[in-house]
Amino acid sequence: MNTVSVFRTTWNVKALLLSHLFAFAWLGFYLSDPGFAFWRSIDQSVFFALNGTLSEDTTWTRFWAWANVRIFDMIPLIIMLISITFPGMGIKRDRLQQSIIGFILLLILMFPVRESVYEYARAIDVSGHSPSLMLEPSYRFSKIVPDIPAKDSATNSFPGDHAAVVLTWAGFIILNARSGISYIALFLAGLFMLPRIVGGAHWASDNLVGGAFSAMITLSWAFCTPLMHYFTCGAHRVLRPLINLISKIPLLNKLPILQQDH
Repeated sequence: MNTVSVFRTTWNVKALLLSHLFAFAWLGFYLSDPGFAFWRSIDQSVFFALNGTLSEDTTWTRFWAWANVRIFDMIPLIIMLISITFPGMGIKRDRLQQSIIGFILLLILMFPVRESVYEYARAIDVSGHSPSLMLEPSYRFSKIVPDIPAKDSATNSFPGDHAAVVLTWAGFIILNARSGISYIALFLAGLFMLPRIVGGAHWASDNLVGGAFSAMITLSWAFCTPLMHYFTCGAHRVLRPLINLISKIPLLNKLPILQQDH
């Protein structure tokens, strides 16, 4: 069966260059002295507005503390996986198998991009301490609700790793589905980034600049070149026997992602 690709099948050099120019201009402005001062003013305002709501041991504080516990990172992951294994977010049924394979490969591509930004930021001394370690007053979960093992600080916070993942996911959904409902992914990505900002483990710019840059570069190679199309189709061919075997398992064979070839 010929499946519809979830990525671009031909080169779009103009779009590739423009997306890179925009991404590097976005990052470059942040790294400039006036750009860094501009973003830090925004960062501080966002931090004091959000973190300032955590001054006491309340249900609100405990909610955000639990949202910053490592195991709760599984919730965004589950939501992301559901969005690419069911057609509800706008991805058509005949693209679901390539969708989940392609997204996993996309994250593999995103990792060296994000790591390159991280290493460069460290080299020029931009990837510094999180706002919870730099600003006062700062309300940290480890002091207010010490019984909850929540992350509330980082010594190298730029770029935001969670932001890079969720923004790459949101871009993948929007650029692949191209429907109104797919923009819900961008709203959810914003929600997924909030816990680390509220808790003070990340500056807003860690996500909106560092994470966004990593996502933009990754998505440009996925949707402006055929490279990810070739990788995804190749992986799909290799995995097809396993997929066909799984599709024979009762109950699992009812999943939309396993019914697309029927």
